[in-house]
Amino acid sequence: MQNKHILKIVVIILITITFTGCIHRLRFKTEPSVRVLLYDGIKSMTLSSDDNIIVEANGMKGESPSYAVWQIEYKGGILSARIGSKYVKGIGDCVEFYSKHPWGTVYFGGRGYKGIIEFRVLSGKAVVINNVPIEAYLKGVVPYEIGNLNIDKIEAIKAQAVAARTYVIRKLTNSRNKYYYVYNDIRDQVYRGVMENSNVVDMACDATRGIILTYKNKPIDAKYSSCCGGVTADARELWTDKKVPYLTPVIDAKSYLIFKGKPFCSNSRYSHWTIKYSKGELFGILKKNLSRLTGKSEDEIGNIKSIVITKRGPSRRVIEVIVYTSAGEFSVEKNNIRMLLKNNSEPSKSLPSTLFTMEMGGDSIKIIGRGYGHGAGMCQYGAMGMAEKGYNYKDILRHYYRGVHLEKIY
Repeated sequence: MQNKHILKIVVIILITITFTGCIHRLRFKTEPSVRVLLYDGIKSMTLSSDDNIIVEANGMKGESPSYAVWQIEYKGGILSARIGSKYVKGIGDCVEFYSKHPWGTVYFGGRGYKGIIEFRVLSGKAVVINNVPIEAYLKGVVPYEIGNLNIDKIEAIKAQAVAARTYVIRKLTNSRNKYYYVYNDIRDQVYRGVMENSNVVDMACDATRGIILTYKNKPIDAKYSSCCGGVTADARELWTDKKVPYLTPVIDAKSYLIFKGKPFCSNSRYSHWTIKYSKGELFGILKKNLSRLTGKSEDEIGNIKSIVITKRGPSRRVIEVIVYTSAGEFSVEKNNIRMLLKNNSEPSKSLPSTLFTMEMGGDSIKIIGRGYGHGAGMCQYGAMGMAEKGYNYKDILRHYYRGVHLEKIY
């Protein structure tokens, strides 16, 4: 009887796992912090705070009054910190500054930051790292990624907050770098510390506190870009050869089975765009950029003869072009196509997205396209359009990231 009872318990457990999936879910007992690289290779910088500053270095701890100005320098391989004429002795390779109270803000480099500001020597260079609670980090990301929008678009701001939180949680849990997890620029997410007069952003972050997007109980790779041009990109068109179930093409309109009406992102000035070149202008750009992409000299590239679109992906984005030259042919794929058509002398003419066609007539070449950015995941202008039409942030996120779940992890 006892063996039968044990067998019954085992069967129940197996059935439970089968129907509920992995029972291990990402959870934090308290709000985690993220380590953000702010500056790399500083020589000298000043720092102050609207609160008393706590200073820690090499096991020592001190305090200075509010608005006291600290000078941090890295010279001759030595990191130093002083206030007025007084130096902190023996700080070694790291010194930390933070406000005494949670309401305090540390100011340097023309911006204000919450959390700990850490000056550290890494690989012979002085870097600045902000160790900051994630919710404070988000309030320094969201307004710079989607804008400091009005209250009528708060559901779009909430969606941005969840996507940005998901992105950084995934980086935090996967990072192998013990010193910092993310950059403060477009290599990860643009982060500029405390923004004044961002009440709507603060409300949106607070309303979605701790909520992230998951797929099979793991944080998703929450990509987003400015404007998808009417259809979002497939991850395979950009970075990978493997299908990412939640980063597949989505028609950015109310009816996604039959494309009707305007896309949600139609208010973007990049919903449709045209770039015009003479053949000579475009071929000159192609030659320079091919040299950068291939590592070959311009002489090795040869004279440009033509450029042909050879492959498109599931969203109809261009995923391969071939440039024919007097020296042969050069294939350029996926997101490198934007680098191929980057215009360094006129940045406004750089290729906004890979959702484009080309028209050639005589000496003229037109590049006609839609969207701005890589196009995968959430379309920010589309999110704003959906918010204006009454959709909530959950509707927005489930529209752009198919098959995902919203979970509160702290």
